[in-house]
Amino acid sequence: MRKGFLCLLVAAFLPLNCSYAGQAPSPSMLDAQQDFLQRSIQQTPFSAVVRVHSVSSITDDKALVWHIYRGEIITPIRGQQSGDISYAMLVEKGEEALFPAAPVLLTLCLNENAAIPSDFYWPGTGAEFAITPELLQVAQLAGARSDQTQKAFIMCD
Repeated sequence: MRKGFLCLLVAAFLPLNCSYAGQAPSPSMLDAQQDFLQRSIQQTPFSAVVRVHSVSSITDDKALVWHIYRGEIITPIRGQQSGDISYAMLVEKGEEALFPAAPVLLTLCLNENAAIPSDFYWPGTGAEFAITPELLQVAQLAGARSDQTQKAFIMCD
């Protein structure tokens, strides 16, 4: 299979992460990613640049597992301003815990389930963003413009 076809196939499913021959994503893809990041920050109670330092797993039932990530807040965007945080991600049993090698920008929901030992939970695909100067600027502006009294968040159950 040729690289160009494979990239197009992957681009259909992951349009913001694919580039061909080292080319940067198109401006329209970057705009879409920036818009999604802005909405994610507005519709979750927590966002920050986080350095993940550990992950553990807890079985939920026969088919599901909670991956519990622990990390340090590097740059607060919205919500908790400093310190260590933890967040849970529900996955199918056997799914590997992906450990980000570099700090990432996260948008997370508050965990109110005492059975899950974490401060936050992962709201789903699109809650983690690679850090670029442009995305960090969009995130900080969205965080500053967010309603600090907001109680309902569309991306959170």
